[in-house]
Amino acid sequence: MTPGPRREQGAPGRATVNITPAWVARHTPKGAGSMGREAALVDIAQDLILRELHTIGLLDELVFKGGTSLRKLYAGNAGRFSLDLDFSVRDIGVDTETVLDLLTEHVKGREIGPFAYDVIDRRGKRHLVVASPGLAGPGAGILSSKLDVSPPPWLTPTLRGWIPMDIHGQYGEPPLPELPVVRMEENLAEKISRLNRATPARDMYDLRWVGRTLLRRSLDPALVRRLAVLKIWVDAYGVSAADGTAWKPGHESAPFDPERWLRPRTAREYDEEDIGALSVPPPRLEELSRDVSDTYAFLADLDDDERVVAAVRGHDRPRVLRMLEELPEHRLRGIGLH
Repeated sequence: MTPGPRREQGAPGRATVNITPAWVARHTPKGAGSMGREAALVDIAQDLILRELHTIGLLDELVFKGGTSLRKLYAGNAGRFSLDLDFSVRDIGVDTETVLDLLTEHVKGREIGPFAYDVIDRRGKRHLVVASPGLAGPGAGILSSKLDVSPPPWLTPTLRGWIPMDIHGQYGEPPLPELPVVRMEENLAEKISRLNRATPARDMYDLRWVGRTLLRRSLDPALVRRLAVLKIWVDAYGVSAADGTAWKPGHESAPFDPERWLRPRTAREYDEEDIGALSVPPPRLEELSRDVSDTYAFLADLDDDERVVAAVRGHDRPRVLRMLEELPEHRLRGIGLH
């Protein structure tokens, strides 16, 4: 399947975008300093490029995911700044590299309001870079966001609108659109999987926010747990479909031991130091760990299938394939998983 934009190219709202240094300062959390100002600029630039990509139809091929989608579509100012733009391809059978190349093509050279966009390759990864000399302030460099497109989600995506912020009133027309987003249970499962091998502060922060707001009210904890166990296994061994779609192995995943995952994590275990730039005031890391352990205690309630798959053994592939096909809405059924 060859993807491509489904709408005519346009330049929505460029004449009416009104981002000034005063508005950037207002969008920056008090006490965040220069790093916080740069994160606020990236946040604004992301909004504008997402709106433009939606208008030209490119986001018809993609599903928004990760911490940036959590801030923009769920948490608003209550969420942390996220510097990455993470997507999945929407449809099974679409090649991720083709879509990433198309995304690169349509971002490079864009100018929206005070922002000029480009995409560069850094250590084999694409990065969205944004120049805004009139806003970045003295000594600021080129602003950068990791740009990633991964294989399609296992659950059917949902549509979400932006959480309103004051800065949105400066964007002009058209209004920010609803975007297709990976279901929150799957988004959480990916973060839980990553925390099985490392302790990124950003993932702990996101898990705590969701645990305090959405988890018990509107999400299915049992589905979160099942997805997390499956993602840990697939991250170790990979799964493919008959049409060539592949969820490739990415890491040597350790077995999922709920007791170890739920352990109190010390500040020395965290592999990031930038949480202060993403959240003001920064959380106490031991407190963050305690809150996450308490909220996600349901991860220990493994059923018989999950207990087997949690051991992360290659010979359990038939069981994993069956469990993937049995996920809600059966998106992965009948596609020749192997």
